[in-house]
Amino acid sequence: MDNCKKWAEALIGKPIVAFDRAAAGRNSRVFRARTADGAAYALKQYLVTPERNGLETEFSALQFLHTNGIGKIPRAIACDRTHHLAVYDFIEGAPVGDAVAPNDLDAAVEFVLVLDRLSQSNPAWKTNAAEACFALNDAIENINARLRRLTSLREDSPPFCELRAFLETDLLPLFDGIVQWATESAAREGLSMNSPIETSERILSPSDFGFHNALRRTDGEIVFFDFEFFGWDDPAKLISDFLLHPGMSLDDDRRKRFVKRLCSELRNGHSVAKRLPMAYSLFAVKWCAILLNEFIPEHLARRRFAGDSRDEKAILSGQLDKARRMAGQIANTYRDFPYGD
Repeated sequence: MDNCKKWAEALIGKPIVAFDRAAAGRNSRVFRARTADGAAYALKQYLVTPERNGLETEFSALQFLHTNGIGKIPRAIACDRTHHLAVYDFIEGAPVGDAVAPNDLDAAVEFVLVLDRLSQSNPAWKTNAAEACFALNDAIENINARLRRLTSLREDSPPFCELRAFLETDLLPLFDGIVQWATESAAREGLSMNSPIETSERILSPSDFGFHNALRRTDGEIVFFDFEFFGWDDPAKLISDFLLHPGMSLDDDRRKRFVKRLCSELRNGHSVAKRLPMAYSLFAVKWCAILLNEFIPEHLARRRFAGDSRDEKAILSGQLDKARRMAGQIANTYRDFPYGD
């Protein structure tokens, strides 16, 4: 922590008089730094791996969005690539949590629509979002890879034995059923499982978008943060992830309102609405697999890096319970998309 403070002072260019942990993320450490003149900054230290450089993506994305007039996001100030650090505006506000008001939901919709309009202008952003899926079969391949990784784990402790039982008895059969249903549904809708959506139908997406990554200022304005996975993606994936993210608790009316507005107001909303039921069900299985990431050593290491000091067994058991609940919910609804008209 002392080193982070020293590096932050070098980036900010002023002595820091207060420096403390601000939040516990899943992949990074966030600190609040205050200087003698009363200015507050957010310092984010990333866990950079050969597979992913969240610092480079997020810092560049926020610069790019500000340059293109996108508000309601933090401002990128400076970064130190050697120590994997970046300094941003510190957003004074409270987590939105479960108290999502209608105006909050409208703010989320409007943010997506602003990104959609920016996407239409062919901006000079080249990279895809993390694990972007431009065809339904992209999602299937991604889920298969995740499930293979989980089924290959061979530890014999109780949580891992329970994991294998859940995969074999519940999640793998559920996935097979959803793939068959999605394939049949796509055929009825005249959609190809293999053909990627046109470039003109893609959207610039935060890829981890929702109220779990939002703060409410004292004046009520919602500010969105966490753009480590930003890039081009399918709007149907953005919507599905918003609906499915376990870090949010939205009632059905608000979920339906989110879907209805975007499917009617996005420039390609009609085609998004056609593939959304299949995308939603497939990504629900992906989210079950994401919830089980902590069974994989490097993902658990990210949790530790971000500050999660709980007992490993407690972490694994808690994540498995979440995956069971999500699998049970989707098993009862995937044949009839619950948030359509």
